[in-house]
Amino acid sequence: MHKERGTSFVFVLASLAAIMGVLAAVASTSRLDVKATSNRVELIKARMACFSAIQRYLCTVASDYSGTPTTTTSTSGSTTAQQTGATTLQDDWAQLGSNGDERVVVGDSWFRMQVVDASSFLNSSTLTTAWLNNLPLSQQQIDAYSDYTSAGETPLPDGGKDQYYNALQVPYNAKLAPLDTLDELLNVRYFTAQSIYLPQTNVVSTVSFVAGASGQQPALSDLLTTYSYSPNVRPGTLGQQQARINVNTATQAQLRTLGLSTQTQTRLLANRAWANLGAILRTIVNVQDQRVILDNLTTTTATRTAGLINLNTASQNVLSTVPNLTPDMVQAIIQQQQTGLTSLSGVLSISGFTGNVLASTIQYFTVQSSTFIVRVVGYSGSTSVAMEATVDITNNTPKLVRIADVPYTDVIGRWNWNQNTSTETVLKEAS
Repeated sequence: MHKERGTSFVFVLASLAAIMGVLAAVASTSRLDVKATSNRVELIKARMACFSAIQRYLCTVASDYSGTPTTTTSTSGSTTAQQTGATTLQDDWAQLGSNGDERVVVGDSWFRMQVVDASSFLNSSTLTTAWLNNLPLSQQQIDAYSDYTSAGETPLPDGGKDQYYNALQVPYNAKLAPLDTLDELLNVRYFTAQSIYLPQTNVVSTVSFVAGASGQQPALSDLLTTYSYSPNVRPGTLGQQQARINVNTATQAQLRTLGLSTQTQTRLLANRAWANLGAILRTIVNVQDQRVILDNLTTTTATRTAGLINLNTASQNVLSTVPNLTPDMVQAIIQQQQTGLTSLSGVLSISGFTGNVLASTIQYFTVQSSTFIVRVVGYSGSTSVAMEATVDITNNTPKLVRIADVPYTDVIGRWNWNQNTSTETVLKEAS
């Protein structure tokens, strides 16, 4: 009898232990489910914070084009931009987020943001051999890039055309055209994620680059973009500028209206196939006429131009790669950015922009931009999300054309932001 009771007691204990184990497992699973749900909610909120930052930029630029600047930190800069149409670092868009130094609170989430002019980068579609030699690339990468993006089937010594790419385990053809995204470089021989997104030492370039706030030398991704546009318009009230006059189809009456000298009018009309403004300036030495040409004429029918570098926003590192620009000229341009050039003819007041240098470089430059990149990190709880959004301004209306998650693990360092914010702004819903 006692033996049977003992056996029953052991069975009950075993059953209770099993039940407790099941309950503990269920509780543990429930905690994991709750944590997973919480993480998903935080991720959604962090992403929504990013979208709030993008919307903040869209509202700001839309207000500027309507003539009502929204920020109070750059009143004079906004006025200058609205009166001349120039894109400068004093504009409202450039003040948003204080280059990542502002903590912007939205409900129980927050974000840091920075807006960058896409025309402050080099556009990969414009890169000549001389330009490639000034970038942080090896000779093998230069040859491979040239072969992959240019027409023809004869490879350079260290490059590769279809014959090379067709022999790979997963074969494909060389593009033989400009890149659409920077990630496409991963398809090019000798290029890796590290060589695109991290600083390199095995390079041909003799350009002396400036390290960022985090102490890092620029990576290729810090210098290049594949998408940037500038409006092909004359200086004037923002959103109301007139199109430039195509010199190859212009009438004498149009040229006379601009105030060009008779000699310059005759010279312009004698050639109906001008390639670019630089080609024109090689033949025109009258400085007053040069100013008129730079601000009013074009050699294309396009309403906007891809790949120009904005003298008002380009970094020292980007400008240092431009062929024929001396270090002194680069420094003069950077100094001028403190106030900004209100028209392209303003380059004539910068030391060194004369003669052959002016004629050989002016076709690379603009002082107006219509493509911008919104960099943002959204935070919720312990979760953060980093994004870059590309915004195009066409017909005076900002349009979101691309959103992408950022591939860096340390976006704060890669974007040269301070580790901690110094100011805080609380966004409130409209009443």
